[in-house]
Formats: sequence, structure tokens, C-alpha cells
Amino acid sequence: MNLFEFLDLETRIVDPPNPLPAPATLKEGIRFRNVTFRYPGTDRVALRDFSVTIPAGRTVAIVGANGAGKTTLLKLLCRFYDPESGQIEIDGIDLRDLSLTQLRRMITVMFQLPVPYQDTARQNIAMGNLEAEKDLSTIEAAARDAGAHEVIAPLPKGYHTLLGKWFAEGTELSAGEWQRVAMARAYLRQSEIIILDEPTSFMDSWAEAEWFERFRALARGRTAIIITHRLTIAMRADVIHVMRYGQIVESGSHQDLLARPGLYSQSWRAQVESASQSSETQATPLVNS
Repeated sequence: MNLFEFLDLETRIVDPPNPLPAPATLKEGIRFRNVTFRYPGTDRVALRDFSVTIPAGRTVAIVGANGAGKTTLLKLLCRFYDPESGQIEIDGIDLRDLSLTQLRRMITVMFQLPVPYQDTARQNIAMGNLEAEKDLSTIEAAARDAGAHEVIAPLPKGYHTLLGKWFAEGTELSAGEWQRVAMARAYLRQSEIIILDEPTSFMDSWAEAEWFERFRALARGRTAIIITHRLTIAMRADVIHVMRYGQIVESGSHQDLLARPGLYSQSWRAQVESASQSSETQATPLVNS
């Protein structure tokens, strides 16, 4: 397939003929109802008869080994794909009954590798809300809340410094610094739903703790989903769901799950043992045993 053939492809994900209005604020939350999904071109089932409720205004962690189906939830919630069967609802409305624009305005996603826009620091943050593009004070406030101001302020031209490696005068940031810029975008966006996909994978334990406190302020009053294998992040959530082979196998608070013999407590013990052998605590991924 050449480039022009690719550009001529029609998307399979389209708006409904008569979209329903999206809720201005979440009151009930997000619900997956008996969702089964497999990626195009494969017979492997990524989610099988999957059901979960994420209450409005709560922070929920989704943990599991690689391939458990965690990131698939993110892709379905953003409607990058539609499920093979079952449905996904926001406040009781099927996602397929909302316009894609309205749905995606409700959601902020912070990926493991944030998008490094080859533009100024100011413009990188403004991508979260282009209506605030000309308001430097608002952009700077978002950066301060996210801990990005201390990264940007010392740059040669401050918020007007070009970031990235495309330009001779561009300044490259570390992975952790790009994460802070991405969080500043999220602060500026102020969406109802926040999804984090392995957000602290490039941070040490000290940076992770500071980052989570800033995230807690961002998520206050909002619905947040944290997809992670680092239990030091998951333990801070209101509810933790443990996934394995496309299904939830355990649910509860950190203390509840530690009290049960299961995958979560097994992985936590492995983390503690690893930490005792190292001067710096590192989270251990969930095992598949």
C-alpha cells in the first residue's frame, strides 16, 4: 500500500447520524458492559466478556502484566476502535451515540511517551486548549501546577524556547521533563476524564511521589483511570482492578488486595523483596504465574 492508497482509506469509526448531547459533567461514571474485542487481523481476544464500572469522581487503577488488556481499555474508551460485542457507556450513554468530537473533548490521555511537539514550550502546553493559546499567564499557571515551570523558566527563551531536535536552536528535554509538559497540557485542558498510561515509567521513586501529588490535585473532582504495572502508583488509587488475559481477576483497595492470596499480593511481595535488595525502590511488574 502506498501513501495515497493509505490516505484514501475510509475510517471505520464514524459519528452517529443523530448524536446525543454529551454530559457536561459526569454523574454516574464509565461502564464497560460485557465487552469482547480483538484487534483487526488477529484471532487473539484482547478482552473477553469484560465488565467494569468506574464511578464518577474517583481514581481507579488498572494493573496487570504486559498483554493483559490494560491499554486496550484506553483505546476503546477513546473510540479508536469499537468492541466486537457489548457496549461502553458514559453516564448511561453508549459511546457510539456521541459525536467523536464531543467524546474526545471529555477525555485527556497522558501516554507513557508524551508527544514532543517540535514547537515552543508555550505552544506545547497550549495544545491542551487552543483557546488559551494567547494567554501566557494561564499557560504559565498550568505549568506551575504541573511542575513544568521549573523546567521551562531556565531555558534560553523561557516559554518561547523551541523544544525538540528538529531545529538547530531547539532544546531537547528528558523523558521526565516531557512528562511534566504533558501534565501541564492536561491542567490546561481541564477535561472530565483523565487517563494515564504508564505515566511514571521514566521516573525514580522520589520523582514519582512528587508527580502523583500534582496529579492528585489535577484529578480532584474528576474521573481518573491510571493504567500501570507500578504498584507504588496503583496503591494510591481509590480502587484497583487487576487484569489478566483480558478479564478482571481481582478488585479492591490496596489493603484489601494485600490481605488476599492472589496476583496483586504476590506481585507486591516481589516488589518489597526487590526494594530490600536495592538502595532505590523500583516497582516490579505484575507476574503471569
